[in-house]
Amino acid sequence: MPDSTITPTRLVGVEDLGDGQVTVVETQHGTLAVGLSGGEPFAVSNRCRHLFASLGQGRVAEDGCLECPWHAARYDVRTGAMTRGPQGAFKPLAGLVKSTTGARALKTFPVVLRDGAIWLEG
Repeated sequence: MPDSTITPTRLVGVEDLGDGQVTVVETQHGTLAVGLSGGEPFAVSNRCRHLFASLGQGRVAEDGCLECPWHAARYDVRTGAMTRGPQGAFKPLAGLVKSTTGARALKTFPVVLRDGAIWLEG
């Protein structure tokens, strides 16, 4: 009988995250935004639901949400839900963008922090 144990995959060392506390990582699940929020690891799909910016090039904001590098939309890294719509020139439409992208939350992936690195489980 084949071994059904799934080996965790090392995604990134914590020391490699930089000031934004997030980076882009290629995985068997596609490109993910991987980082730390409040000391807890996260991995989510990498594309902003607004205009598809690379979230792994953004930053973890003071509130622990992942902030898009293009228009500062924010996402809860635990649920993938957009918590704030795009800002700047898009700010008047932020509520509309947030409400229309709500059904398309970022996909989240199970990760753990171990040995100074973030690991994808399963």
